[in-house]
Amino acid sequence: MTEYDYQKKAPGRPRSNQDVAKKELIRSATALFSTKGFEETSLREIALDANVNMALIKYHFGSKMDLWKEVILKLSREVLETNTFKLEEVQDASDMREMLRELFDKLVDMTFEHREFSLFIMNESVQKGERFDYLFELLIRPFHEQSYPFIIKGIELGVLAEQDPEELIVMLLSSVAHQQAAPHIMENFTNVTKEEGKWKEVIKHSLKVNFIK
Repeated sequence: MTEYDYQKKAPGRPRSNQDVAKKELIRSATALFSTKGFEETSLREIALDANVNMALIKYHFGSKMDLWKEVILKLSREVLETNTFKLEEVQDASDMREMLRELFDKLVDMTFEHREFSLFIMNESVQKGERFDYLFELLIRPFHEQSYPFIIKGIELGVLAEQDPEELIVMLLSSVAHQQAAPHIMENFTNVTKEEGKWKEVIKHSLKVNFIK
């Protein structure tokens, strides 16, 4: 019997049951919204995958859009922990180079751990609207704000080529996100995607040799 089954059947623990059900709904919604898209995912499908009563979606979140927003909010809290570096620790170009290498590595690691991040970025950036606006404020803008000071410093120290920092940030985000969102493109050219560890190292190496001097 799973922990979920136990808590669902245990008497006198309604709050625990609700907490477990809420977590399961978010887990299922994250998987389905990110892979199938918002429009193609039904609340019934989410409830069925989570093995909970569909009425609990309205109880915990209100609407389908509110559930989607909760998914993005949870994701933003998890992925934005990637950048824990302190720019004041940089003394020279050598320090900056090493920090950028580590930062790029963490970015790649994050996209492998949270493939849904890449899927949401690629799927919801196709057109403007309420979902894109929300995604932009919780994921894209914070990623930009975290990355910008490091990109600027890297350019100033000559570790990164002289260029528009905004363009570089978008290129970094889109190139890494696209790899995870559409691995089937790479699969048509190489077998590297079949070994996750090797594929991850290939992406890390490519970022460094293409962006860092």
